[in-house]
This record gives sequence, C-alpha cells and structure tokens, in this order.
Amino acid sequence: MENKKTHRQRSRQRPAKYWHSLTQLKFCRDYRSDLPPSLSRFTGYRPPDEGPPYDPLPIPPFIWLPKVPLKYETWLFAWIGAFGGILLIEAIMSTETAFRDVYHTPTIITSFGASAVLLFGVVESPVAQPRNFIGGHFLSALVGTCITRLFVLNGQYQGYLDNTHFHPATFINGGISMATSLLVMLMTGTVHLLAGATGLNAAVQSDVVSLSWRYLPTVLASSLIMLAWAILVNNLGRRRYPLHWWAPGPTFVLPPGQNHDQELRRVEEGEIDRGASEGDLAVETGNPSEAHR
Repeated sequence: MENKKTHRQRSRQRPAKYWHSLTQLKFCRDYRSDLPPSLSRFTGYRPPDEGPPYDPLPIPPFIWLPKVPLKYETWLFAWIGAFGGILLIEAIMSTETAFRDVYHTPTIITSFGASAVLLFGVVESPVAQPRNFIGGHFLSALVGTCITRLFVLNGQYQGYLDNTHFHPATFINGGISMATSLLVMLMTGTVHLLAGATGLNAAVQSDVVSLSWRYLPTVLASSLIMLAWAILVNNLGRRRYPLHWWAPGPTFVLPPGQNHDQELRRVEEGEIDRGASEGDLAVETGNPSEAHR
C-alpha cells in the first residue's frame, strides 16, 4: 500500500520535474568553441580561461579600448546600443513594410525603451538574457491580447480606453493582464521586468488594443531586432553578451551512450545530485570556478 502511495506521489511530481530537467539540459560540450574567435564572441562565448574585462574585438579601433577606463567604454556602448536599438525598430516599423502598411503598428512599443536600459546598460543581469527578453515580451503580449479580446466584447471598452468616465465592468483588465503576464513569466522562467508593460499595453493603450492579434508579430519582431543589435554592440568591446542563452551556471549533461529517459529518472529519484560536478555530469558554461563547487 505504501509503495502505491509513493508511486502516485512520484507520478504527480514527474511532469514538473521532467520540465525542470529539460530546462537544464545542455550539449555535452560547447560547440561555439569550434567557430573562429571573431564569430564565436558574438554568440557570447569566451575561452574558459578568460575572465572579465574581456579582450575587445582585435581590429581597430576596438583594439585601443583597453587604454580607455572601462566605465567610460560602458557608457559609450550603452548610449550607442540604446540609440541604435530604438532607431532600428522605429525605422522598420515606420517605413514601407507590412508592419506599417498592413498591420498599422505604432512607431514603437514603448516597453522596448525600458528594455534597452537592461540590454545595453546592465548586460550582466539575468533578466536581460535572450530567453527572458524574448520569452517575457512575447508571452506577456500573448496573455494581454488574449484577455483583452474578451473585454473588448463589452461595448463600453472604448470609453474605458478614452477615460471618459468610470467603467466598473472593464477597468480591471489592466490589472488582470499585467498580473497574469507576471504569473506566466514566473511559471516559464522567462521573467523580464519590462515585459509587464508589454502585457499592460495590450489592455490600456488604444493603438495597441486596435492591433489585436497583430500585436504578437510586432512584439516578436521588435524583440529580435533589438536582440540582434545587442549581440553585435555588446561584444565589440570588453563586455560579453549574452552570458547564457537558456540557463546559467553548470548544467547536467547527458554522458555519451546513455538514454535520456533513464538518466532523467535517476535525477528525479535522487541518484544523481544535480548540484554535483563529478565526471561528465557537469560542464562549465560561464565561470570556470562554477564546476568545482
């Protein structure tokens, strides 16, 4: 009887543990090291024996950056990055593209101005990494749009957007959309601070509400444009971006010849300590000291 109870408990826990295991799995080695250094640096890769501040791109004028104090270099690239990122999005959204002529999008979704602060000013922040940035914005846009499409069925919703008078049946949408966006980001491990505004915009900003489902490709395209620019600008000098693409720190790696399901089962049952770094079960993906904790 006790064995059946234990089996049922493990069965209920298995989906959550399996998802956690999938989010931690990595390649057995870092294949970015096979690329030429001039290319691999733009994937965020640096040799394991190299620490910050990193060597700049080995061509003029970047090779002269070590002569400049690091804080001044950071200020310069943060300004260039934020300026260029916003400019690129505005240019694509306001020229003869489908976004302007078919989707009728606004020049820019304002939450990306706040995201630029993280992507170019605080590149080491966990919430500035690609998974959080792309996932947070897109999921928040999806959640906000789904909820708002229900509220717009109420004929008074436009009055709520125009703020002509109090509308008790519709005014709660802003709070619901933003809070639910946060919940989804927490559940999926894609928290991006400024994505909360993306979910809120879908509920309270008239030009965004009128986009309806077209808001999703607009947000996704804006995210990819800014991310591509951040990868370029943040790797020219002595900074590094991204620090990770999916998950930070040493991760569980499947040894050659092992079966995924069998190995995941061993993890779930505690036979393998995910925090340990023995043999082939841990790899270094950032700080070399991480694998020897």
